[in-house]
Amino acid sequence: MRRRRWPKVLGIVLGSVAAVVALVVVAFQVSPWPSVLLLRAVGDDGMGTARGNEAYVPDGIHSDLDLVYHDGMTLDVFRPASVSGPLPTIVWVHGGGFIGGIKAPLRPYLKILASHGFTTVNVEYTHAPEATYPTPVKQLSAALEYVRAHAGELGVDADQIVLGGDSAGAHIAGQTALAISDARYAADADLPRAIPATALRGAALFSGPFDLRLTNPENRQMAWFLNTVLWAYTGTKDFRTDPALASVSLPEHVTSSYPPTFLSTGPADPLLSHSESMAKALAAHGVDVTTLFFDPATTPDTVGHEYALALDTPQGKRAMVQLVAYLRRVTDGPEPPGVSADW
Repeated sequence: MRRRRWPKVLGIVLGSVAAVVALVVVAFQVSPWPSVLLLRAVGDDGMGTARGNEAYVPDGIHSDLDLVYHDGMTLDVFRPASVSGPLPTIVWVHGGGFIGGIKAPLRPYLKILASHGFTTVNVEYTHAPEATYPTPVKQLSAALEYVRAHAGELGVDADQIVLGGDSAGAHIAGQTALAISDARYAADADLPRAIPATALRGAALFSGPFDLRLTNPENRQMAWFLNTVLWAYTGTKDFRTDPALASVSLPEHVTSSYPPTFLSTGPADPLLSHSESMAKALAAHGVDVTTLFFDPATTPDTVGHEYALALDTPQGKRAMVQLVAYLRRVTDGPEPPGVSADW
């Protein structure tokens, strides 16, 4: 009698397993949440390449940490303690695929950048899908308003702002720069213009996902990742065709009013084509574009996404030197004694 029951029990078990598998498959199809939770479980804070930079931070950097700029969101501010008065200011947005990342690992990098004669601002924002587009763009705009309102106490030159970012942060910073520099675009995209266009001196963008036309690369794993995070960020699986999201693909909307731009990523970055597309679009409109790309034939295959944050590599050091040179060209500020672009 017991033997006869086994086929029935086994059938029930297999049927239950099949039902669970079917539910899981459906869940991955109807919401980005399962994929996002999986990515968060296997990932880190999105800033792995920035680890190790603490060894390069010089003495004499003043820090204001976790200042609340809007609705519980915080930012950090760094500047050379030896320099009084306002300094050209780089407002930076961290990466993390829109769904993760935190600002803390970027603190050493931005302290080092500040040591070259700048005030640097490290902005936190809400992840997707907890908050969808355009929340991070509006949060960055709120951070800019806070920085301008407290410019005197933070050592900020409110008339010399450069927006910077890496990975997803490069897109957020790049789109905010587009809204500030182009009133028509801002109106069409329903985005704020937090500072005057004349105060925006540049945009420094590393390894960003700028072009929605390039979200189906041959690498299937990267295609899945891009589609997942952009679904989470935009709030719709049809982000390529949704008319409300037409403004998200930046190379299609840049104009000659875009500020002087520094663009870079590594040859092993799956998003290399996005930086190249952005550079090509800006150049076509006569924008002052500085690019730092590397010959893949002579560059290690470890130089990829967000390579510039790894200051213990020759390529990361070179990126810092060229970034400082670019920033000094588009802004006007003092150079602290003993610090130069030959860092």
